[in-house]
Amino acid sequence: MNKVLNINLGGYAITIDDDAYEYLAAYLDSIRRRFSESDGRDEILRDIESRLGELISGSMGSRTIVMLPDVEAAVEIMGKPEDFGAEPVDNKKTSSSGKSGGPAIRTGKRLFRDEEDATVGGVCSGLAAYFGMNDPVWMRLIFVLLTFLSAGFWVPAYLLLWILVPPAKTAADRLSMRGEKINVDNIAREVEDGFERISNKVNEYGSKKNADRSLSAAVSSGMSVIGQIFGFVIRFIAKFAVLIGILIGVGLFVALLVSWAGGIFGMITAAPLLDYMSPLSGGLNYLGFANIFFILGLPILGLCLFFVRLLFGVRTPGWATASLAVFWTINLCSGLVLVAMASKDFRQSGTLTRTLDLQDFNSDTLRIEWAGQLSGDDTRDVFGNDVILGNDRLEINDLVDIRVRRGDSNRFECVQNITARGSSNSDALDNATKTEFNIVRDGNVLRVPSYYGIPKGQKWRAQNVRLTITVPEGKYIVFGDRINHRVHDVDYADDNSDYYISDYPNRVFLMTSKGLTCADCPAFGDRDYKGGRNFENFILEGDFSTEINKGDNFIFRIEGAPADRELVKVIRTGEKITFTTEGKSTGGRVKIYMEAPVFTSLYANNTGPVVIRGFEEGRASISARGTSQIKAYIDVLQNLELLQIGASQIELTGEGGYLDVKLTEGAVLEASGYRVNEIDISAKDGSKARVHAKSTARVKKDSQSEVKVDGDANVVELGTEN
Repeated sequence: MNKVLNINLGGYAITIDDDAYEYLAAYLDSIRRRFSESDGRDEILRDIESRLGELISGSMGSRTIVMLPDVEAAVEIMGKPEDFGAEPVDNKKTSSSGKSGGPAIRTGKRLFRDEEDATVGGVCSGLAAYFGMNDPVWMRLIFVLLTFLSAGFWVPAYLLLWILVPPAKTAADRLSMRGEKINVDNIAREVEDGFERISNKVNEYGSKKNADRSLSAAVSSGMSVIGQIFGFVIRFIAKFAVLIGILIGVGLFVALLVSWAGGIFGMITAAPLLDYMSPLSGGLNYLGFANIFFILGLPILGLCLFFVRLLFGVRTPGWATASLAVFWTINLCSGLVLVAMASKDFRQSGTLTRTLDLQDFNSDTLRIEWAGQLSGDDTRDVFGNDVILGNDRLEINDLVDIRVRRGDSNRFECVQNITARGSSNSDALDNATKTEFNIVRDGNVLRVPSYYGIPKGQKWRAQNVRLTITVPEGKYIVFGDRINHRVHDVDYADDNSDYYISDYPNRVFLMTSKGLTCADCPAFGDRDYKGGRNFENFILEGDFSTEINKGDNFIFRIEGAPADRELVKVIRTGEKITFTTEGKSTGGRVKIYMEAPVFTSLYANNTGPVVIRGFEEGRASISARGTSQIKAYIDVLQNLELLQIGASQIELTGEGGYLDVKLTEGAVLEASGYRVNEIDISAKDGSKARVHAKSTARVKKDSQSEVKVDGDANVVELGTEN
């Protein structure tokens, strides 16, 4: 029966029987006597004990008690005392095989950082040792080259290795780093070499002599400087990151304090509003504010504590963390309860309908104007532009919606609907009834308040006001400035109307059988006309001349004698506008002038001279038929398509990317002033063209047609056009 002992072997807690302990103690005592005169005897013994503890612990598997074969197996790896000049260990209880029954102990090369030969963090020195490089300067040079070639990618890679790879702290670690056998002899040699390296560094530091250096020493010195610079940069980045973290933490904490102070100030300032706005009683309002603050503020406080722990290593006590979590949960539950209590006052909706008496209204024009605020009290408190608190009411601005409809009777009508919320339908209707919104009639003017009022003692319950104004057919309505922006729903006579009440205040609108139309707005084609729509596709049919220029808005006018102008019919369809005489002749006495923001296409059929100026587009197309004559000063960056049929003529000036041309029946194109990169051109039936290309021109023509290509383009003949 053997005794069992608990020992600490090189930092490893081990349970060992007495036979194994006696053998281990004798082995360590023999090593101690062997190195008794060595300067590093204590470090040698400490490293040997640490290595033995590692080997024995690694060989145990699932067993918990170290036995004699386990110790013998570790000694076989480390080396017996007689192998390095010590006295042999006399152990009569050694096992017959001398081998451990445990799993094999793996020894091999491992990656460490070599801090004894470090320039920055010892990463390159450790990699050099791992890969068997005698001089780490080459590994440093490789890292620098990789950093430049990868645009800095290897900087974070170096940092990651610095963080993840452990340093070689013991002699066993340094031996494992180089892949050398970790035994007593090598550990002793490594420790003694370490003392020698320290001594050499001291001597080098104290020496003032300058000796010739080898190429490797020069490179090593240069890499040392680079390493120092790199280390400085890394340390600067690390300190900067710490500074940013501190600033973030301080900023969050300051924001928490400011929000708390601002919230308190806001509660004090807005306290008079709470009687009108909040569905809760006085005390519950402040409880709700506290709940909101702590629900939002405690996570910010937790984030601040996280930064403190990360930067300074100061841990928050567990009880404090748990208390904050419980307190946050309590506030969340309280807040949810208050939200549920407040929401019950907004469950149902109710609408009050009032009709304004206009039976004695005799004018054929009704004018609508803003009446301003409900009260002229100069002592009121203004919260922004939309909320005013007076002595006897709360006034809320700009929640009025106006509709205009065609009426079946011969009288104007004005119906007022006030909608509010409440805990029940009757409560909602009562809130709507007590909402103040009084329209004042002054002759043929209705003055509509810009605010609705909630009298003192009543509550805001999402009130909304809607006016529906009915206009008889043949009568007029005018909306003044500002109130016209509240007109959202109108029946217009023309779905393509250019004038809308919301855009044009103080205009007179006539109610027709089809809806409203502007009665005093410039007509389409008048000199002062500026429509709300833009046209970019143009169709011209007739013997009139046309000029189309680039402009900010679409405008046009027809010039000539009145009788001649009446021959031109204007048709608008979407973004397309057509001018046609429907086969009638103006004798060339009519000119159409247009401005448009965008030019997309032109179709000209037997029309007079056409001039296009000032446009820069991505894509465009021009089609000319019959005797049409077109001059276009235009830049088309991507693709311009030209189609000419008959005796049409086009003169083109500008720049472009690609030009696609089709000419038939004797058409003529002069485009030597239009410089493009690439052209595809097809000509037949005696057509003629002159173009200019920089890159490529693909030409297809018949024997009667003529195509001339200027510029440096590569001209490719595609054959004869049929």
